[in-house]
Amino acid sequence: MVEPLQLTQFPDLPIDLAQACEQAIQATRLAMQAGYRRLLVEIIAPDLKPEVLARPFLDLVQPPALVLFSDAGGAALAQREWDSTPEGLQLQSLSPRTQPSPEQSVLLVMPAVYGLDQVERVCQLVSGGDPSGLAQKGRDPKPVILLNPQLQDAATVGVGLAGRRLRQRFLSTFETSYYLRSLVEGALFRAYPDPWSVWQQEEPGLYGVLQTLPAQPTGEEVAELFRATAAARRDPWWGWRRWFGSRR
Repeated sequence: MVEPLQLTQFPDLPIDLAQACEQAIQATRLAMQAGYRRLLVEIIAPDLKPEVLARPFLDLVQPPALVLFSDAGGAALAQREWDSTPEGLQLQSLSPRTQPSPEQSVLLVMPAVYGLDQVERVCQLVSGGDPSGLAQKGRDPKPVILLNPQLQDAATVGVGLAGRRLRQRFLSTFETSYYLRSLVEGALFRAYPDPWSVWQQEEPGLYGVLQTLPAQPTGEEVAELFRATAAARRDPWWGWRRWFGSRR
């Protein structure tokens, strides 16, 4: 029997968005300390506003830094809503003219699918074309943090194939430092350096780890896990076996 992977740094789900952001910042810092320079943070929740989500993550990009929104409206709204921004931090909209310098850290805030090529170009400029995302011996590129990329609607805007290729090729160069998605039955969670974990809601507000995994599972794999658990729970001995196994 394969022993489940252990959750060490982040054994609990966040209780709200503020705590999720705190966890994401901590996990991303740990990944950066480990040498990763391309970090992916995804907090999947409805009606998240870019300027609200992005504000706590400014702590991760030390000036000089560039914060890029998917359009000019997002950058202007953030400039108006935020009381202040650190000196040396620039707010811009992502465009073909975006030209970060090698000295700038970059926070890409909810980039839209139509900006895929621009996102990739910015990352190449910052990391010097190094696709690994890891700091290499003799050079230390600035970090690029990709925050909630909006790629799930790729098929509906006519670039489905491009979107899939980006996810397979380009996003594979990023380390997922934080991921949180609420599901009907529970949640899918990952915070660096802990493994991926599928959580099941036991009762309102109470979640338990159903399974830990070394890599991100597909939606079908998660659904199958919930189906198998539901079938196991119909076994009258399931609760006893679960309790007994937890005591070993």
